[in-house]
Amino acid sequence: MARFTKADAVSHALQSPLIPVFYHAEEPYARRVLQACYEGGVRLFEFTNRGPNAFEIFTDLQQFVEAEYPDLMLGAGTIYTVEEAERFISAGADYIVQPVIGAEVAALCQQQDLAWLPGVSTLNEVYQASQLGATFAKLFPAAMLGPNYLKTISAPLPKVRFMATGGIQPDAETMAAWMQAGATCVGVDSRLLQTQDPAALTAQVRELLAAMQPKAAQ
Repeated sequence: MARFTKADAVSHALQSPLIPVFYHAEEPYARRVLQACYEGGVRLFEFTNRGPNAFEIFTDLQQFVEAEYPDLMLGAGTIYTVEEAERFISAGADYIVQPVIGAEVAALCQQQDLAWLPGVSTLNEVYQASQLGATFAKLFPAAMLGPNYLKTISAPLPKVRFMATGGIQPDAETMAAWMQAGATCVGVDSRLLQTQDPAALTAQVRELLAAMQPKAAQ
């Protein structure tokens, strides 16, 4: 049985809306990044299936997370097929992120009450993802589309929750702009995730999360 449900993913994202989107071929390096992000307040972390040993590293990370950070949701990203989704779910994936909309993957996640985040960029895709039960519609490539695009596309579908990701600059002003445009959460990639100085990464994550909170809460 999964550790977390779709509702848990929403709750985590509302509380901690910065989601690192990360891959590295060496597990110790990946673990340092994950630790630094967790210390900064991250509670949703996406490890992408982008290398030949991605599954093995993910499995090791998941075991580490369950032992040390039981409140962290570790998701599997860059999942295309239902076979890939089944494999990562069997290794403990707490949610599944797709670059595309896969109906079979959607159905699998629905059956297991796991959060499903499919990639979208058009209104038709957002609607299709919503109809298939997306927990968040993953707006990609967000940096090319911009916060104003999110405002426009979400207007006719106000109940859809969005994760903006893809080329987003990891600075406070940009993060705040996406949240003000209506994103529930924002995915950041390797531009943020450097571990030459884990303490600096932790500090930056804290700064970004602070910038992403509603103005009334600051």
